[in-house]
Amino acid sequence: MLYYIKYQFTGGKTLKKQIAILLLAAVMFTACGSKSKISTGNEPVKNAVYTSEKVSLADYTGLKAEKKNYMITEQAVEDRIQEELMEFADYNSVTRASKSGDYVQTDFKASIDGSPVVQEDKYDFVIGDEEFGPEFDQKLTGVSAGDELNFSLDFAEDFTDADWAGNTVDFEIRVTDIQEQILPEPTDEFLTKNTTYSSYEDFETAMRQSLETSYTAESTQELQENLLQQVIDASSILMYTKEDYKQAEDMVQNVYLSYLDMFGLEDLDDVYEFLEVTEEDVEEEIQATLHRTLIINAIIEKEKFSLTDEDYEEGIRYYMDQTETESREELLQIYGEEEIRRQLLEDMVLNDLVNNATLTEVDTEYEAD
Repeated sequence: MLYYIKYQFTGGKTLKKQIAILLLAAVMFTACGSKSKISTGNEPVKNAVYTSEKVSLADYTGLKAEKKNYMITEQAVEDRIQEELMEFADYNSVTRASKSGDYVQTDFKASIDGSPVVQEDKYDFVIGDEEFGPEFDQKLTGVSAGDELNFSLDFAEDFTDADWAGNTVDFEIRVTDIQEQILPEPTDEFLTKNTTYSSYEDFETAMRQSLETSYTAESTQELQENLLQQVIDASSILMYTKEDYKQAEDMVQNVYLSYLDMFGLEDLDDVYEFLEVTEEDVEEEIQATLHRTLIINAIIEKEKFSLTDEDYEEGIRYYMDQTETESREELLQIYGEEEIRRQLLEDMVLNDLVNNATLTEVDTEYEAD
């Protein structure tokens, strides 16, 4: 659903490829009449505020939760400035030995049991990125152009590349160049010429505001999910349909399918094995997805939430901004009007939970994943 990318472009901690796959595969969870009903055997909750065929809904007003106010440190602002300046970075060859942060260009060959698994000229590594783990980066630290390296490394069973995981990989590397990254000085002159900012003060203020927007969005997301989970835990799912279940199953499986290309795997069973996910784990995720949707639907029905034309148009503009789509037509083509309308109703639910909750604000440091 669109919900999963509300914070993708404002600093959310979710894995972007997972989010994109989940969005594209998202489908509506709607009432399915009387066909294929599956009873859970659960009893209605005491003092339910709303009961439908599927859900016995606990009171969802006056919930209690902490709202995190992520503090913006000077180091965080500086890091954000450096990230922005990387677009204008130059890369200069150096004669010194390589160190952390350098780009090491190589003629690269990796083999397992004598068979090459990667063989490529001009293969670049950034020391510190740990593309092949910290030990590999250590081997490339302190080398110079012209050096030839031959070494072997043992990779753990949970290494990201399935072909390498649990194997000993033999490397033959010829270092062809060492480059250091040179970031420009963000002077007023540079910024005026290359960006939309006319001074360093404006630039720094914008980066600080960007962090504030990101932190606020993530704090809101965490708070909304905290409150919603409280409602899910206190309520009771009475029944669902096979179609409800199948749609939840498809959503969960599509997240795992995103790993196929990422890790060079062939099918879902390989993904589950690679991630050490059991059938019980997958079933738990399906049930969580199913319950989340049924509870949200119940609140929508209880509150009789609906969208005005103004709500819809405002939502279109909001999600165009959040997804960085260039036009209204592009947004509708990707997600469809029905899904956008359904997501806007879900937003109403989440905002209503926050507006009716008792919150304790807590100042805390932001910790990125």
